[in-house]
Amino acid sequence: MKSDLVDIAGEKRAETEKAFQIFDGARTEWVPKSQVEDNDDGTFAMPEWLAMDKGFI
Repeated sequence: MKSDLVDIAGEKRAETEKAFQIFDGARTEWVPKSQVEDNDDGTFAMPEWLAMDKGFI
């Protein structure tokens, strides 16, 4: 299965050892660190399928 990465603009509201809680201005969702990279510029890189599943796109 091919998975393209997308950058999602959001604010990190919380963090655990295994997940980030991201607020994108409309919704707040937990995403696994194993699938998401914090770009340290207010964006998070994640597979497109995950962004769609969480409602970010």
